[in-house]
Amino acid sequence: MNRTRPRPGRRLVALSAATLLVAGCAGEPDPQPSPEPTATVRLGTVARAEVGTRLTVTATVDRVVTGTAFVVRDVDFTDGTLLVLSTGKVTAEPPQLVTVVGTVVDFSYRDLSDRYALGPPDAYREFEGGRALSAEDVTVWN
Repeated sequence: MNRTRPRPGRRLVALSAATLLVAGCAGEPDPQPSPEPTATVRLGTVARAEVGTRLTVTATVDRVVTGTAFVVRDVDFTDGTLLVLSTGKVTAEPPQLVTVVGTVVDFSYRDLSDRYALGPPDAYREFEGGRALSAEDVTVWN
């Protein structure tokens, strides 16, 4: 009776292959995309800030309303935009980058119009009752 016994090396190879096969089949399922995109940045920095909080923001000029009021755009702002008010003329133009150091204020056209020479009220309707940044220093980057 001459039985052929498998060599220990062959058993080890077969066992390793079986282990890999089972492990590969029992792995975690591929992650499914979420039905809605999720933000990677917490939105609304200015909205969360208390009135009177000193804030520094760097953002792109979206549009100029007057020489003393302009809108900047950044993903970290509520609705993506922020109204910046200055008592002095600012020479920034879209799409320049600006850094603004200022204080968070509640925006009321009636209360702030004279101080910032805002011009006609129609341009400010979307900001009424929201937050704005009263600029103390504006740096325009070229």
